[in-house]
Amino acid sequence: MPLEPASASSEPRHLARSWRAVLGCLEVQLNPHTFATWLKGARPRSFDGATLAIETPNDIARDWLDTRLRPVIERAVAQVFGDVAVTIVGPGIDPAAARPAGEILGTVNCRYTFDEYQPSEGNLLAFHAIRDLAEAVPGAPSPVVVYGPPGLGKTHLLHAAACLASRLGRRVACFDAAAFTARFVEGVRTSRQGDFHAAIREVDLLLLDDLQQLAGRRATQEEFASALDAVMHRGGHVAVASERHPFDLDLLDRLSSRLAQGIVTRVEPFDDDARRAFIERVARRHRIALPAWAVQRLASCRAPSVRLLLGAVNQAIALQRVGRLDLARLDAEIARVAIAEAAGAEPTAELLERVARYFGVDSGDLAGRARGARVGEARAVAAALLQEHGLSLAQVGALLGGRDKSTVSALSRKGLALLDAHPALRQRAIA
Repeated sequence: MPLEPASASSEPRHLARSWRAVLGCLEVQLNPHTFATWLKGARPRSFDGATLAIETPNDIARDWLDTRLRPVIERAVAQVFGDVAVTIVGPGIDPAAARPAGEILGTVNCRYTFDEYQPSEGNLLAFHAIRDLAEAVPGAPSPVVVYGPPGLGKTHLLHAAACLASRLGRRVACFDAAAFTARFVEGVRTSRQGDFHAAIREVDLLLLDDLQQLAGRRATQEEFASALDAVMHRGGHVAVASERHPFDLDLLDRLSSRLAQGIVTRVEPFDDDARRAFIERVARRHRIALPAWAVQRLASCRAPSVRLLLGAVNQAIALQRVGRLDLARLDAEIARVAIAEAAGAEPTAELLERVARYFGVDSGDLAGRARGARVGEARAVAAALLQEHGLSLAQVGALLGGRDKSTVSALSRKGLALLDAHPALRQRAIA
């Protein structure tokens, strides 16, 4: 029978006992690894009779519990406390200050967090400048423009900012240039341009990815410039990612000058220390201990793209899991990264052929419109692997039959989930 939400349950001794009962319910429902990884260290911060605040030891655990385990936690809490609300907060956050999540216009991936981002000498200014905007730090310069080659974490920063700002109760708009253009054109076509126009001007944080894709699109640039002005005049903030400096793009003077009034910073590939830290972090996330020689070997791989380096690390992890990690196999993977570095990307036709062969489908189906579970899974895995090997969303979309970036992003997330759930798949699909 649920405990009555009386004041006695708010006393530390009673609250601790009730929380142990909640943990008992969760331990039965979750597998031991999930329970030990994500519930260890979580504690009841407060209970006022209507809301139970659960504090996690770090922001990664908070995000995981909030996005992955919230329904399970709420059911367990209801069994012990009755019909009460549940708030999950990070370390040191006052539950009373927690606000409802702000609306997000656009599609974001909240698996990208600032905690998961690897700061380094080449991205430190971008990291702090965009995080300051997400947290609405007083006096933070805006707009912030982050530019550099594909695969260096620019999209990661924007999505992390969108999700953090939303958790802090701020209204957010986050689009890549293709999606922003599509929404704008659709509004014009259906005579509902005013709806999008009004909604985007009311946000507290405006984020745009792939600015270079607006080059030459004068009407869309005018719309974005007007939105930028409106958000800034209301005291909001703006951040933009681009493969090239705004002054090197075919942009309206009005737009390029607005973007230049804040911070414009280039992101650079990892230095040696950052590469090692990144490799060790990815291995910890997969709960795999790579041998010191393998970490050293991978850290010596000067991949220009985080995606290329991640592909090599994931390959090493997959080999380690099946007991096949040795110097020859790891060097073969590092050699592929070196080839990709020289050529701009791994030979994509060969990769697509291998993925198609693994799933027993025709490689042409990956770029076609064929449906079916096997084709869908093969297409998703191909999208994920192509991204890991340094291709941008636009490049992957072109290879997969002209699919737009939002579709490719969804495919890639599905592919990553398949690869994570079946470690042997990665090795067999690309071996």
